[in-house]
Amino acid sequence: MTALPPVSLVLDISALSAASPREWLEFSRVGTSHVPQVVYEEMNFLFDRSPDPDLERVARAFKRFYANSGWQITDETGHHPALRAASGQAMTKRSRVSLAVARCAYGLAQNHPANLVVLVSSDRALLQRLYDIQLPNLCGITGAALLQWCRSGQRPIAVSQKLQQMRSTAKAEAAPARSAIGGKATAIQTKTAIQQTTKGQSTKGQLTKGQSTKIQPSVPSLSKRSIPLWGVAAIAAAALLIVWAILARPNNQPAGQQSSQRSSIAAIRQ
Repeated sequence: MTALPPVSLVLDISALSAASPREWLEFSRVGTSHVPQVVYEEMNFLFDRSPDPDLERVARAFKRFYANSGWQITDETGHHPALRAASGQAMTKRSRVSLAVARCAYGLAQNHPANLVVLVSSDRALLQRLYDIQLPNLCGITGAALLQWCRSGQRPIAVSQKLQQMRSTAKAEAAPARSAIGGKATAIQTKTAIQQTTKGQSTKGQLTKGQSTKIQPSVPSLSKRSIPLWGVAAIAAAALLIVWAILARPNNQPAGQQSSQRSSIAAIRQ
C-alpha cells in the first residue's frame, strides 16, 4: 500500500475566526498547520487596534496560543493567472489578505510537491479559484470540513480526490523510470552475452589451431641411444667364459701342444 503524503494546512483568518483555541489544537491531528506571514502580521495588528470585538478576541487568543502551538509561519508565495486581483475593482483588506493566503498555499504546493497542501478558508469564491488551478497536490476546504475531518477521521471529498490524483501522478512518473532500469539491465545482459559468445568463439578458434598444429616428438639419434642392460650382461658372460676356458687348460699349455700329445698317446696304444 502506498504511504499517504504529508498534509500541510494553510490557515486563513476566516478559518481561525470560525474555531476556538481548543479546536485549533485538533488541527494537528491531520497535518502540520502553517500560518502565512500576512496572517501573522494581521493578527498582530488586530491584537492592538481592532474595531471588531470578535476579531480582537480571536487575535488575543491567537497571540496566547501560537507561542506553544508548534505551528509554522511561512512566507512562501506563488503566482498564477487564477490568483490575480480583478482589475478595476476595489478590494477590501480582508480580500487582499485572503488572496495573499491563496498565493502562499500555491507557492507551498509548488515548492513541496510531495506534500498535500490544503487551504482552509471560509471564502468559497477563493476556494473555487484554487480548484480551477488543478494542481495535483493543492486543494481547499472550509473550516467546518476541517473540524469534521479532525474529529471523525473521514477526509473531505476534495482531499480524497487530490490524494488519488497524487497516487496516479506518482505511478505515471515511476513507470518510465522502471522501464529505463529494465532497458538498462537488458542492455547489460545482451552486452555480457555478446562478450561471452565472442570469448567462446575466440577460445574455440585457438583450440582448433592448436589441434591442427601437432608437435611431433623428436627421435633421438643412434649416437645418443643408450645400450640395454641385457646387452651388457651378455658381454660380461662372454668375457667370463673366455677367462674360464683359459684357466681350465692343463699346465696352461697352448691348445696346439695339447692336440699333439693326444695324437702320440693314441699311436702307442695301437
